[in-house]
Amino acid sequence: MEQTQAEHNHEKLKDIFENTVDSDLKYEGKVKNIEYYSLFCKAASEEQLFKILGNNVCMFNYEYKGEDSIIMLFSLPINVDEMGAKTVAERVMQVVTTIEECFITLDYVSSEEVQEDRFVYITAIKKI
Repeated sequence: MEQTQAEHNHEKLKDIFENTVDSDLKYEGKVKNIEYYSLFCKAASEEQLFKILGNNVCMFNYEYKGEDSIIMLFSLPINVDEMGAKTVAERVMQVVTTIEECFITLDYVSSEEVQEDRFVYITAIKKI
């Protein structure tokens, strides 16, 4: 039986999540002051930068409200040149929907557009 793209994305997200739980990769900063570029570079240097739904994603161990958690960061390019590309808002909702379908409940979700980076960043936190 062939796996659908949605099932593949869910499986990949869960694998990344579980591997992050077992890793030493940590983010110790504040959720409101994330330096996205440096975190994506840190993840890439540790070979922990992945693609899901055509967007970069990385995860770090994190302490959220005093509990062990995983912080998930997604970067969505603002300008996509593909024909028929969805709007940024539609792509943000697609990512958030995928995360929610995969993990059912999230403890924190936000998105932020950084014009100078030309990306929208989605931050999601799931307590372990």
